[in-house]
Amino acid sequence: MSHLFSETFKTLRKRLNLTQEQVAEVLGVSCQAVSKWETGFSCPDISLLPGIADLFGVSVDHLLGHDTCKLKEEIQAVCRETTELFDKDCHSEAVPLLREALIRHPGNEELMYALAWALSGTLRESPENYEEAILLYHKILEISTDTAMRTKVTRDLMYRYVTKENYPKAWELGEALPPFDCCQEYNTVRGNLYAGEAMAVRLRANIRLFGEAMAECLEYFVGERILTQEEKAPYTAEIAKKDLALLRKLIKHTELK
Repeated sequence: MSHLFSETFKTLRKRLNLTQEQVAEVLGVSCQAVSKWETGFSCPDISLLPGIADLFGVSVDHLLGHDTCKLKEEIQAVCRETTELFDKDCHSEAVPLLREALIRHPGNEELMYALAWALSGTLRESPENYEEAILLYHKILEISTDTAMRTKVTRDLMYRYVTKENYPKAWELGEALPPFDCCQEYNTVRGNLYAGEAMAVRLRANIRLFGEAMAECLEYFVGERILTQEEKAPYTAEIAKKDLALLRKLIKHTELK
């Protein structure tokens, strides 16, 4: 932070025709401290940043030399690149890219989430990474105030604890997830927030989304490894196969143009 801050600080002070002594008096620090900030020998305590930003009439991000739009673009570019690697099942290749990005953007939730996902995908070759992924997920829950991010992390953590066979913790996380009747896709349609063609598009998308979820449920009844015939009763694998075929046909219809 030193170089970016010192240059920005000096430029803003001179722009307002303020001396180092005047700035020091307003901020309640010594002239020597202000001098060290401008030469890059030290940085102000983080608690002083809002006051300095107010004095110069800028945001804290600007004070630190951050270009918010540029930062977002860079983070999005890294996320796009790693998503392509995830699609190719190249999670291990994404790990160093995300670690490097987090050095440049420490504490960024999107990058932390992507790194946790990448580490989770390296379970076979590097089992120790799984523990780091779990720690990252918990760190995001500690710092994030974004509801969507917290929900994604809670969901992922549930699955990670299932893999570790820590079922009490998995249940705790699973029960913290929102129920179906609170999901966005269901309620925005049910509330008639869409209209016309947009409504039709959303409805078709919902049929595919919820249809695939129903298909997963039916596959449990079709298979023989998880549920016994007695546990399936009165439903049977034969009936489930027929229902699954009909459901697949229904989903297919929504894909027609």
